[in-house]
Amino acid sequence: MTPQPFSAVRSLTPGGVTVVTLRGDIDQDVGAEVRQALLPSGVPAPYTVVDLASVSFMDSAGVNALIQAHHAARSRDGWIRLAACSPTILRVFDILGIDGLLRCYPTVREALGD
Repeated sequence: MTPQPFSAVRSLTPGGVTVVTLRGDIDQDVGAEVRQALLPSGVPAPYTVVDLASVSFMDSAGVNALIQAHHAARSRDGWIRLAACSPTILRVFDILGIDGLLRCYPTVREALGD
């Protein structure tokens, strides 16, 4: 299987929630880029939805970046929500025991509406 190139796009909703759309394979080679997308300048947006619909693979580098972003947002009384996790990513979260820490909503719209 050919690795899918990684990309990240940040946008801001009218309600002030940052949506970070990640695409491609997330592995140790792009871990720093994932952290930068989630924590630009080391400071999290107070409220962030991470769209994972186009993520085909995620290893521990991606998981660690999500956990770091979660803790950073919580430290500022904010939150991070995941959207459109594939069954493979959900299985990784379950195996690691973090499925309760990082909640995944079926869609970005549902994550924004909770």
